[in-house]
Amino acid sequence: MLIPSPGGERPTMNSSVRLDPLELLRQQEATRLPWLLSERHRRMAESPFAFFRGTAIVMAADLGRQPHSGLMVQLCGDAHLLNFGFYGSPERQLLFGINDFDETHPGPFEWDVQRLAASFVLAARSLGLSEKQQSRVCRRTVRAYGEAMAEFAAMPQIPMWVAQLPLERLIDEHASANFRGHLKKVTTAALQRDSRQAVRKLCEPDDNGELRFRHQPPLIWRFDALDPEWLAGMDWHDWSQNGLRSYMGSISSTMQHLMGHYQHKDSALKAVGVGSIGTRCGINLFVGQHPEDVLVLQGKQAEPSVLAPYVNLPAPEHQGQRVVEGQRLLQTASDPFLGWCTNPAGDHIYVRHFRDWKGSVDVAQLDGDGLKDYGNLCGWTLAKAHARGGDRRAIAVHIDDPKRFAEGVLEQAIHHADLAEADHASFVGAIT
Repeated sequence: MLIPSPGGERPTMNSSVRLDPLELLRQQEATRLPWLLSERHRRMAESPFAFFRGTAIVMAADLGRQPHSGLMVQLCGDAHLLNFGFYGSPERQLLFGINDFDETHPGPFEWDVQRLAASFVLAARSLGLSEKQQSRVCRRTVRAYGEAMAEFAAMPQIPMWVAQLPLERLIDEHASANFRGHLKKVTTAALQRDSRQAVRKLCEPDDNGELRFRHQPPLIWRFDALDPEWLAGMDWHDWSQNGLRSYMGSISSTMQHLMGHYQHKDSALKAVGVGSIGTRCGINLFVGQHPEDVLVLQGKQAEPSVLAPYVNLPAPEHQGQRVVEGQRLLQTASDPFLGWCTNPAGDHIYVRHFRDWKGSVDVAQLDGDGLKDYGNLCGWTLAKAHARGGDRRAIAVHIDDPKRFAEGVLEQAIHHADLAEADHASFVGAIT
């Protein structure tokens, strides 16, 4: 069910009128899979922070009304703290970086900084931290961004481009015991998350002993069990092969050769995340000749970035290509399976390796010092991404004093966090 629509006149976009958050969400839900909307609402209703995660469209509208620096970078577009995490590099190193690029788009650098800062304020509130502690966490995050940007501005291009945070530096003696202990657990778990683990969890043999995804509606819905109307009347296998041929045209000849060693066996819709739930997100199973040679790729529907209406800057017309090219620019090392395609219904899709050493921090397991340490890590990481995707020297000059910059962003972050809490209360009232 869609969010109930109240009576009254809809606001128009200008410099003084805030767009109605619930109306923005209603518009976004109009194209989403209807059987997943109740799950989307349930997840967003859990807390103001969960609501914030699912409403990048709302903050984009708020940011779009503000004056900005004019210093453009390739933005993550949804830089909240849980869109950072661990992933595997092509060389089989465990890296930390931004790991969600659905909303990536060129735009003012401070939009990502403000969204990251607001997410830390909300996370600190969810842990019951005092206002003083909330401010300390937020300032440390933003100050880390400013200090790292100054560091990158002073570096030659190539060393900056390839700079990484090695795992030993993430879990060093300068971090709190809480943060070090939690990261060790997260990284250990991440190294166990791969296609074989995904197959053990999500698949089962059919009557012929062939692996298939386990049908668990509404969250996992095998393509062969879908109503034909959701596959444009096509057989599920023909639908999947059509998309696969389109995807193969977007990856390198080397990866095409690698994919030639696998056979496609099954496809399913799988609900993911908070912000993405209800979009057409699927998983695809491929098997090779060795019994343990399995590969799971994820296809996610790519809609226009929520930032696009508020910046007059070019981006690829194919939304999957926009996501993939943005990710490649912002990450020091990217998934070699990244590609894009258009399905037979005309939806834009991007493809990536599913659960390839993915791991995220659990905010509930952190204390105030641990959250502050995590903010330090995320601030460095966001600065590195922006240094690759923008003019790092101009941004460093604009920031000038990282400590003073952090004080200014703190005020904005508190404002956006307050808005998210009020919007969450309105949302809960609308769906109950």
